[in-house]
Amino acid sequence: MKAIIAAAALGSIGLPATAQEVRFEVQYRDLDLTTAEGQDRLEKWIETAARKACGLDAHATGTRIRSRQAQGCVTELRAKARAQFAVIVASEGKGG
Repeated sequence: MKAIIAAAALGSIGLPATAQEVRFEVQYRDLDLTTAEGQDRLEKWIETAARKACGLDAHATGTRIRSRQAQGCVTELRAKARAQFAVIVASEGKGG
């Protein structure tokens, strides 16, 4: 079984008129998803990967305001990854 969560979103990154697919993958093979600790760690990895893929933590010169496009991108990627995460955790809990 492949132990990877992958998410993709179509978002505007950089120039407003430029739409591109933003993707990330998180490998969780080393985690025990039947424990709260393993689930928490995977949740943090998903959050970090989504923020990095969407450039949420990148700051534009002269401002500390995060772009709405990047925030929307993170929200969408996180939701897609969490949906996969929920299925995986349910499967792991059933011995799967």
